[in-house]
Amino acid sequence: MRKILLVTIIFVAMNATAEPFLAVENGFHCMQCHISPTGGGLRNQYGALFSQTQLPARVSSSDKLWMGGFADRFTLGSDVRVSSRQIDIDYVDDNQDFSTDRITLYVGVQLNDRVSLYLDEKIAPGGSINRAAWVRLNLSDSLYLRAGKMFLPFGLRLEDDTAFIRQLSNINFNTADNGVEIGYIRDAWSFQLAATNGTGGAAEIDDGKQFSFMGTYVQPGWRVGISVNVNHSDTVDRTMAGIFVGLRTGQVTWLLEYDRVDDRQPGVPDRELSLGFVEANIRIAQGHYIKITGETAMHDSNSMADQVRYAVEYQYFPLSFTQLRLGARKYESDDPDPFQNRDEIFAQLHVFF
Repeated sequence: MRKILLVTIIFVAMNATAEPFLAVENGFHCMQCHISPTGGGLRNQYGALFSQTQLPARVSSSDKLWMGGFADRFTLGSDVRVSSRQIDIDYVDDNQDFSTDRITLYVGVQLNDRVSLYLDEKIAPGGSINRAAWVRLNLSDSLYLRAGKMFLPFGLRLEDDTAFIRQLSNINFNTADNGVEIGYIRDAWSFQLAATNGTGGAAEIDDGKQFSFMGTYVQPGWRVGISVNVNHSDTVDRTMAGIFVGLRTGQVTWLLEYDRVDDRQPGVPDRELSLGFVEANIRIAQGHYIKITGETAMHDSNSMADQVRYAVEYQYFPLSFTQLRLGARKYESDDPDPFQNRDEIFAQLHVFF
């Protein structure tokens, strides 16, 4: 029998991974709350304040606000997510486990008015792994240059790396790359152009490079953006293009993204993939949300199976720095592999300050 598991574990942590629907709901650029120009990771002072005064279902006036700063020029943070999952697969015993999804530490250093450093380090599970490390130079109030290991500008910065648009495009929080990026953020406009090795943070193996571009136009109740990624190597050439949209309609905030992925490899049939994503975030009360998502991954080749995924989850921010997620996902595919046609029930606790 399927069971919904509630994890009741208390952890000490800081700073959440990105939830782009919150930026759409409030008419923000991602940089409004995050140190990174493209979102995710360490929050700035505004992001820390927002987490304590706007997200919780209950805000206590006696709570001392945490602004994230330390010794004037330093900003510290971390992110801990723990969960329980049950996976149901036909003809296979149910799998039920407790896990630590991720423990991440962040450090931001403001050297002067124009130069800053950033470090993003995953320390568990699986030992310490550097996810991002870069230096940023503010050329003006709107223009910046950064270099090092960074998450690539492409599409919605979803928290869920298993979403098809993040997993199958191979641009997510596990595939930061080494290179340089120039960006422009002013008023409603945001542009980023990055040139990187194209190896997902691994050592370079040839002279091919990856180029990523993202442009976004943000308004109080909506936004639209385009993404392009080209990655040429000696083994495979990948070209991706996509469009993403955010829209607020009353108590519902919508996210939509469509991406086209084309792979060319000598001696292998071309691979063409269409990725679709739609998400509705329903604000039912202060600190309470219902999230409903639908996803598709459609292959042009008959030799590869199409996939769809549906999910519904309840998100609750009971107090400052505390998030609880309860949900279910259903996978369906043309592939007869039972694992591609599974059901998943999950509960996740995320506590941050």
